[in-house]
Amino acid sequence: MNFARRAFLQFAAGAVGGSLLSPLPWQLAADSARWSQNWSWRPSPERGEITKAAGICTMCEGGCAIQARLVNGNRAILIEGNPANPLTGGGICALGASGLQFLYAPYRIPKPMKQTKSRGDVSGLQPISWDEALGELGKKLGKMLSEGKSHNLTGIISNRPSSMAELWLQFFTAYGSPNLFRMPSGADGLKLAAQLTTGKASPFAFALGDAEYILSFGSNLFEGAGAPSAVFPALRQWTQGGKRSVKLVQVESRCSMTASKADRFIAVAPGTEAALAMGIAHLMVRNGHYDVDFVKNDVFGFEDWADDTGKKREGFRSLVSSAAYSPEEVAKVTGLEAAQIDQVAKEFAAQPKALAIWAVGQPDSANGIYHQLVFAALNVLKGNLKPNGLVSFARGVPLAGLPPIRKDEAADKGTRNGLYGFLDRVRAGSQYPIEMLLVHEANPLYSMPENKLFQEALRKVPTLVSFSSYMDETAAQADLILPDHTAFERCDDVVGIPWAPFSYYALSTPILKPLLDTKHTGEVLLALAGGIGGSVGSSMPWKSYEEYLKFRIEGLAQSRKGAVAENPDVPIMKLSAGESIQPNFTDGAQLWKMLKAGYCWYDSPAAIARFETVSGKLELACRSIGIKGASVSDDKLYLPHFEHLNLSGDESEFPLLLVTYKPSFTAGGYLPNPPFMNKLIPNSVLKGADVFIELHPDTAAKLRFSQSELVSLQTTQGEATVRVNVSAAARPGVVYLPVGLGHKAYDDYVQNKGVNANSLMEVQLDPVSGMGYVWACRVQLRRV
Repeated sequence: MNFARRAFLQFAAGAVGGSLLSPLPWQLAADSARWSQNWSWRPSPERGEITKAAGICTMCEGGCAIQARLVNGNRAILIEGNPANPLTGGGICALGASGLQFLYAPYRIPKPMKQTKSRGDVSGLQPISWDEALGELGKKLGKMLSEGKSHNLTGIISNRPSSMAELWLQFFTAYGSPNLFRMPSGADGLKLAAQLTTGKASPFAFALGDAEYILSFGSNLFEGAGAPSAVFPALRQWTQGGKRSVKLVQVESRCSMTASKADRFIAVAPGTEAALAMGIAHLMVRNGHYDVDFVKNDVFGFEDWADDTGKKREGFRSLVSSAAYSPEEVAKVTGLEAAQIDQVAKEFAAQPKALAIWAVGQPDSANGIYHQLVFAALNVLKGNLKPNGLVSFARGVPLAGLPPIRKDEAADKGTRNGLYGFLDRVRAGSQYPIEMLLVHEANPLYSMPENKLFQEALRKVPTLVSFSSYMDETAAQADLILPDHTAFERCDDVVGIPWAPFSYYALSTPILKPLLDTKHTGEVLLALAGGIGGSVGSSMPWKSYEEYLKFRIEGLAQSRKGAVAENPDVPIMKLSAGESIQPNFTDGAQLWKMLKAGYCWYDSPAAIARFETVSGKLELACRSIGIKGASVSDDKLYLPHFEHLNLSGDESEFPLLLVTYKPSFTAGGYLPNPPFMNKLIPNSVLKGADVFIELHPDTAAKLRFSQSELVSLQTTQGEATVRVNVSAAARPGVVYLPVGLGHKAYDDYVQNKGVNANSLMEVQLDPVSGMGYVWACRVQLRRV
């Protein structure tokens, strides 16, 4: 009998259809489900009353409002956004939504631990009591202080602004050590650029919601990196009514998510964004398309100027008008066409509410200071730093100041240094010896670019103390671990939002009691200070961290500034500079109660009344620059300018450039990717344990690499095995590698997934500030 293929398919389709129409398989499935529910060993979550607890997420700098869904008040089952908050409006990022996976993580450190074997051997970390841990640490600190070695103490903490960071600074200052460092941040460069040009020690802030034309130099707006609470409200404001009200032009080398959603993507060679900015400034000045009155009356150094000795110096006009910054020359550097440069310059100059932004959404490293000054100069030419302009300063929160410190003689040593330069000196042995390193809410062994610098410096430090809640890469190397509560188990606060011009404060209170034998690091510092006594103890007089926060908030209440946003309709994003906000609280107790309920305090942006420079004007010629190893005869060293950055490695051996990028679906920084976020990673980025690099089709063809092929990637810093993703989003001749993967610690769900890009990158040291910044390194690829 002939049984044709068509007949077979018809038979099979009928059989499947018949089985689906029959009630038998559904009844069997229901019976199986009922049967399995009777297994004695099956997981059975406790049932009970469902309640909600409002709070503030402190897992990044954003300080987003959240609410937790609880069962019987003692088990959290969901973290979601709080719709009562006027900034986030009920929104939440993937990291915040995954927050409970950190609370219940198997890699949490359950109690204090001490290393009993060699450093780095996790099996040697044995539990000890809190009395033992505090006693041992307090004894060592007291001994160092009595021997006049307080400056031999070093600390590395989170870059998130908070009262906890201020308490750390108070402790180190009272103890007599200048060596407290925050992890590198994009806000560092914004702050230094603002200080050099205006004299104000506050980072630049951008009125994103008021702009109608945004020229973004590598800012990852749509990725929401860094501070979603500052960026996402602006994105919502742009699209109200279903139509975008702002034109976005994205300048970077790779077609990122932001670039793909921009009105125009300008693909420049890596590290040449500042060259394009100088080319735009060249055309604006040449054609007279800038705010002439503002520049003439309020800007120093635009025209040629004389220094204190009477020597005539070149001004910004002369420098930017040179042939080196003509469209034709800038085109050679950036890889663009001269016509493209001319077009974007005309658009930027013609639009009254045009804004240049940079470092927004780049939380982990800063641009070189001269490039930061170039981007700032574009806003100066637009007059954006006038009162009520699109650029202002991050406004502080008037919390109560900490007690002034009377230093003991033994606590009065040393000076402040940049972290990368400091670690380099420790590694080389040219720094005075460091006896103890304290690390809190930071994982420098993983998240510092060129992290072998930290690893090599750590070998010179006898004692490493970690306050991490998790067994991360740095904690695994610790000699003593004093685990902190997680973000949902402790009191904390958020002091300001990066890049936001308005003032913002929020209080984070526990949604659950601590699940493990952990202790708030603030309580640990207060206990240590009390045990040491003297000026250290008197400078930190609070009995608990909650009492300390109440003291800070009492100062905020007494300032009689700002108000608490008790409904989601408060127009925080639309406040005018200097606008008067009437307080809706009477004293610190009422303010504490309102903040504890999950509401946020806010105030209007600060009005720019004057510039705090020697000239009393905004200074494009930054006379306060301290240039290390440079001749003051070179006038351009005082001015914004483009610098060709030199990379190590022979170009013939390392013919390609490696550039990292931060996807929206990786955590990065202190926290690892939780399993929920791993599910968001596409197979073109991570598949199994293999990470993918992005290569342009022309580059892949030249190297004869095919899609998903396994290749070896080598830089001057290290080597890794990766797979190839052939993508038109990449620039020819450039290799793109995601950050936030490649952990070697935590647990099986986190570790050994991809490559840690930080271990392959090279850090450039800024000659002015000593800050480290990352943009690219030389790389070679070869077939495995």
